Amino acid sequence: MNIKELNKRANRLLIQDFKDVKAFFFDFDGVLADSVEVKTMAFAQLFEQYGQNIVFKVVEHHRRHGGMPRVEKFKYYYKNFLNKPLDKNELKALCCDFSRLVVDKVVSAPEISGAADFLKKWHNSILCFIISATPDNEIKNIVLRRGMEVFFREVLGSSMSKQENLEYLLKKYSLSPQECFFFGDAESDYRAATACGVNFIGIVSAQDAPLLQVVPDLKWVKDFTELLF
Repeated sequence: MNIKELNKRANRLLIQDFKDVKAFFFDFDGVLADSVEVKTMAFAQLFEQYGQNIVFKVVEHHRRHGGMPRVEKFKYYYKNFLNKPLDKNELKALCCDFSRLVVDKVVSAPEISGAADFLKKWHNSILCFIISATPDNEIKNIVLRRGMEVFFREVLGSSMSKQENLEYLLKKYSLSPQECFFFGDAESDYRAATACGVNFIGIVSAQDAPLLQVVPDLKWVKDFTELLF
């Protein structure tokens, strides 16, 4: 079955599945905004002083672990790629430099096709939430600056894990997992959703995307234009 056929098949299933939905949960980078490469380039820039081999390893890891918080990535890269200690002050400085490099660019990044129309169509009848690996204040600021805050009941970031945030929202709003959908592009999104019993839809640009290498039988679409029925 080719990509087009896979997408059509997912779309047919979703038309039926959305009938009784109570909540949508969205990752942000790569799902609502086409901003993944903004962060890829920031990681590359922060590690370029260590040479191209390190940059290659950092970029490859980042692309395969899109939902991993930047704090954990920095710790991982220093321990496993640089074999160097990373104290709290250095980690804080790295996070500040990263934010300086990415925030304005994420705010101005193009949307994933159809995302705004999808939110406009559903946010008044279905609760919508963002669950992101970006720090809480940063992701809230980005959503506000993009004029998207009207769509979401809550915007949660990396102060808790994605699974913890999802569990928190399900409990707070008395939501049945079977009546919810999580839209994500990373393995961490998928793992959080499945751990909580929430339906998951991959938003991935191509069949060779990292998430589909991990979960090849995943229900997925390229963007939200395929869900605007």
